[in-house]
Amino acid sequence: MKRKTVIAIYMRLSQDDGDPDAESNSIVNQRHLLYSYVEKNFKDYELLEFQDDGYTGANFSRPGVSKLLERVRNGEVDCIIVKDLSRFSRDYIEIGAYLEQIFPFAGVRFIAVNDRYDSNWSKGDVAGLDISFQNLMNDLYCKDISVKVKSALKMKKENGIYANGSCTFGYRKDPKDRHKLLVDEEEAVIVRRIFQMALDGISSHKIAQTFNAEGVKTPIEYKMERGIAAMAPKGKRFEWSGPAICRMLRNATYAGDMVYDKYETPEVSGKPKLKPRSEWKIFRNHHEAIIDRDTFEYIQKSRGVKKAVKHGRHPLVGKMECGYCQKSLKIEHTKNPYFFCGNKYVTQYKGCVDRINVQFLEEYLLFRLQEEAGRQADLYAVCMEVKNRMGQELEVLYGRKRREEEKLKDLQAAQASIYEQYVFKEKSRADYIEEKREFEKQEEQCRGLLDDLGKRIGTLRKRVSESGADVYEYLQDHSFTELTQEVVDRFVKRIMVYDEWNLEVEWKFSEELPEEVREYQLAHLQHQIRGKLGNTVTHTV
Repeated sequence: MKRKTVIAIYMRLSQDDGDPDAESNSIVNQRHLLYSYVEKNFKDYELLEFQDDGYTGANFSRPGVSKLLERVRNGEVDCIIVKDLSRFSRDYIEIGAYLEQIFPFAGVRFIAVNDRYDSNWSKGDVAGLDISFQNLMNDLYCKDISVKVKSALKMKKENGIYANGSCTFGYRKDPKDRHKLLVDEEEAVIVRRIFQMALDGISSHKIAQTFNAEGVKTPIEYKMERGIAAMAPKGKRFEWSGPAICRMLRNATYAGDMVYDKYETPEVSGKPKLKPRSEWKIFRNHHEAIIDRDTFEYIQKSRGVKKAVKHGRHPLVGKMECGYCQKSLKIEHTKNPYFFCGNKYVTQYKGCVDRINVQFLEEYLLFRLQEEAGRQADLYAVCMEVKNRMGQELEVLYGRKRREEEKLKDLQAAQASIYEQYVFKEKSRADYIEEKREFEKQEEQCRGLLDDLGKRIGTLRKRVSESGADVYEYLQDHSFTELTQEVVDRFVKRIMVYDEWNLEVEWKFSEELPEEVREYQLAHLQHQIRGKLGNTVTHTV
């Protein structure tokens, strides 16, 4: 039974229409156009829908298009339909790569309705000049509009107009004028308490620890309650942290100032870079302050200067995780350096890692790698033996295939011969039909065997590979006397730490025989058993 054609329609709009609870009218119009096109031009199909409402087309950092491309990679989409090429992307180079390389390779048909583009019309050829020009114009339009939007936003902020998408914790937008900030008293109570505790000499970590013990809601939880954010906590719950408190204590928004022009983006769709604090621009007394200016400035002077880092980054930083709360471990550079869970002092979780000696960790990992070098050598030897056996079986299968192909040719020649005898009246119709049926039966058996042989040969050819050899060779060429960044990045995925006696190392290499080797060994064992039981089959097909 022929499966249905899987069609994915994709819709995009650069900015929301304004009401966060209502779907954009433009998205509605795109959906209506695409559904109508599908109904008129396709039969027996399954329809998937993807959309990005409020996302730029200058890059592919969009949730909807990411889900669509994931389906394409999995071979779950046959056709993609968009309103026009600019809905899919405005990047000239990227969309050219998708139209001319990626989608044809994946066997996906691409249709842009308003641009009258259908990849089926240009199979085996690059996109036409008109399409390339249209893509280039979309790219240039995106760059031009980006410059204009940045200039407009900068001018608004210089004139004291608040033009940010979200508000600082403690504030909300005026429902009558979204360019004005109003104090949110429920959140402002927490902000004032943070500054008062800082004035009382309480450290940021101690403030976070107190809030967590009291169950004070975090800023992200307030956003989730309003429906303007959605995310899951890393660990058991959302928690206050010392760095988050520090950022709030340094935020001039609470003194009534609007700080802008903090970031610069060197190119369209590039990653924004934070400017030095001295280059930031400030619009004084922009909105109602939560903290009076004298208090805010006193806090800034009392916060002190950030200590310079005297030590280089340890190779294991970022790889170590607390087995209790799943947060990354921090390193303390003392005479005897150690890793610890910084979350322990904030959340007071008793199960979090107190400390684990760095030297012990290094020696443990080096010992495991040296041990692994020997084990990988044994695995490699087994793999090579099995692959040699697979190679020998391949030679036998190729021989059988050649003999069956010759047999098939002989059968076809024999059928032609008896047909010729029948035509020239040298053989009766009854004899011809009987012999023809016998030959067809033999030919069907021969073709079935050839099909099985072809599948088996294809499977073995995929399995006879040198995968895993790079791990073996690297392990054999290194003595592992020092734990370097290269070694850690190459072999260690993460280390889950409970204490010095309970470590779980997740390696980047397989600790077992490859699946194809284990499957072949099982098939070979079954073949040997069948042979001992008197089975006449000489090779597994």
